[in-house]
Amino acid sequence: MLTREDVLRIRSIEEAFDLSTTRVRKREVALIRVASREDLIELTVHAAEEADDEMIPHAAVWSVIEQTKLTSKDVDPSGERHIGVNFDGAIPDGRSIRAKITWDDGYLVVTVHTIGMVS
Repeated sequence: MLTREDVLRIRSIEEAFDLSTTRVRKREVALIRVASREDLIELTVHAAEEADDEMIPHAAVWSVIEQTKLTSKDVDPSGERHIGVNFDGAIPDGRSIRAKITWDDGYLVVTVHTIGMVS
């Protein structure tokens, strides 16, 4: 079982994520969820503004990060997308949202946006 101390020991994005694959590793998700429960994830100004612009409650963002089962990962360091794990999940108003978590001297939520309506 991973702990707060495991999260705090991470010193690079390579330690936070396996950059050799787009497959999401259980350890990556487990570290992020420990960081979330321990209030070690920062909601960036950009992500907060995106959530506010789309009227996505911040509590719903944390709920998706902590509870969603389906995730994807972006790992192209030279690409236009941030490296990180994407958490997609439904929020109470019926929308499906995506929250991307990356690592830069700690975990950060770098984007939050609506990706559709839940059927």
